[in-house]
Amino acid sequence: MTDELPPARKRMVKPPMGGTEEGRGKPARLKTAKMRTPSSQAWLSRQVNDPFAAKARAHGYRSRAAYKLTELDDRLHLLKPGIRVIDLGVAPGGWTQVAVERGVTSIVGVDLLPVDPISPAQIIEMDFTDPACGPLLIQMLGGPPDVVLSDMAPNTVGHRKTDHLRIMGLIEIGVD
Repeated sequence: MTDELPPARKRMVKPPMGGTEEGRGKPARLKTAKMRTPSSQAWLSRQVNDPFAAKARAHGYRSRAAYKLTELDDRLHLLKPGIRVIDLGVAPGGWTQVAVERGVTSIVGVDLLPVDPISPAQIIEMDFTDPACGPLLIQMLGGPPDVVLSDMAPNTVGHRKTDHLRIMGLIEIGVD
């Protein structure tokens, strides 16, 4: 018998809310449908059990979309300290979080929805299709952007061609 003590266990000050590094263990079941349609119930169930959503919560990201930008930036090296960035459709702020994490200090975001502040980013609640929005964003940024981020999607109607046209319309407006 040895007198050695087992190694001390690391103790977290505050455990992550809603997930671990690996995501959730077993699937969570929704307790009630509460007048939801079957498709709505299925979407909610997928969302609750999504390992990327759990991982994002564990890392403190506002959305799972942060991993999309992280992967893009790892491959293309778009975000560098000193560049100017505009984030169209910033809510809930996952992409802006990643940009700030990667050293971007000059970033302006715009969305129709209110967004909690992300220092040092400037966020405005406005319709980016408003003709006054573009000049305002450039003025707030202090010049033209080096990178324009956007993870927007229009409200869909379920008709593929109509939805595609709406998506393309957002892209064309964003490019202007």
